[in-house]
Amino acid sequence: MNNQIHLDTERKSNIGFLFFYLLVLLFSFVSPFLSFMFFTILILYTKNYNFLYAIPISLTFFFMVVNFNRDFFHFGNDLVWYYSYFKNFADYQSGFFSSFGNDDLADVSLKFSEPFYHLLVYLSSKLTNGYYPFYLFWVHCFIYLIPTFVIISICKLERVSILVCFSLVLFQMLVFYDFGNAYNLIRQQVASSLMIICFYFMYVKNIKLCILFSVLAVLTHNSTIIVVALILLFCLYNLKYISYKYVVWLSCMLSLFYVIAYFKINDNYENLNDKSRGVFVQLIDLSLFILSMVIVFFYDPKYRNVYRFLLIFFIALSFSYASSFLPLRFLTFYDSFKWLVYFILLNYISSRLSRYKYSDYFILFSSTFLAFTYFNLKLTYTDYTYNGTFFDFALDSPIFYLGINL
Repeated sequence: MNNQIHLDTERKSNIGFLFFYLLVLLFSFVSPFLSFMFFTILILYTKNYNFLYAIPISLTFFFMVVNFNRDFFHFGNDLVWYYSYFKNFADYQSGFFSSFGNDDLADVSLKFSEPFYHLLVYLSSKLTNGYYPFYLFWVHCFIYLIPTFVIISICKLERVSILVCFSLVLFQMLVFYDFGNAYNLIRQQVASSLMIICFYFMYVKNIKLCILFSVLAVLTHNSTIIVVALILLFCLYNLKYISYKYVVWLSCMLSLFYVIAYFKINDNYENLNDKSRGVFVQLIDLSLFILSMVIVFFYDPKYRNVYRFLLIFFIALSFSYASSFLPLRFLTFYDSFKWLVYFILLNYISSRLSRYKYSDYFILFSSTFLAFTYFNLKLTYTDYTYNGTFFDFALDSPIFYLGINL
């Protein structure tokens, strides 16, 4: 009897949260930044993890508002290509599979080896008759919601303070993903989100689903193959099938082979200058990576395996510097996992300050200030034109852009 009462209560609670998130979507669609502020206050008051998922939803709608005010079609921006074949798919009558190798469909031919992303574009174009704002909507959701939902899920598993988890979400959304280069890297960022799902299933030791999303990631962007290989290797280590020394050795061999294969296949690749990360920013990343190593190996070993995963990722990143192009790929992948460094750092700071009653509030408020300041700097100094700063978009609404098609 008691079990039945408990199940009925849990079912009602789940239905209640479903309606709550439908309201979140509605509120975020009307006024995303006010929605963010409201749910921030609600989280501070309740300390309920279930409300935390509302934050990335609100911010994702806010990013869409910001990007609707951007100079989309800029020289050197791949969005022109993404735009053209999304629109062309709406009237394309020959079927999805015949689109590969069809130069009339887009400026660049679709690759047979990367069908998953193109399938998503094909279906969304057919369903909406080429309504481009919907394309931007699902791309934003894929890029931003999946990684942040994984962060929240892992923080819940590890019983991390909700305010520390909130800080990680803000860093992931406002700092780690770059607005300036974002639309040159749509397929890669979609693939990165699939890699984050792989990482999650590796983390919870579900190798079957880890393999499934690894395959989808590679079929979305072939360059993910080395990263998903590292994730699968670490999955075997987590399941105690192989030792960590073997993981490190094999990571070196795989990275070397990947770089050699790159030069064999892509000997005519252009030299790209990654304007989103200068030497200074990369040195900060490296310094924080080393600091997290000091913490887990000398002061707080709780998340040592998290650091071990980051270490093999850095091995692959180091090998990529043999090329002038590959670091751009790998640093973008690293953006998807950079929160793990902060996961170690912020949890350590929180544990050291635990004697102080409001220490986690201090962490959150400091993170909020830093994240929004950095985000505003990105809007101001990126090569792409935004019609205003962060403050100009705070009261903007997606409703204003209904019916607009680019």
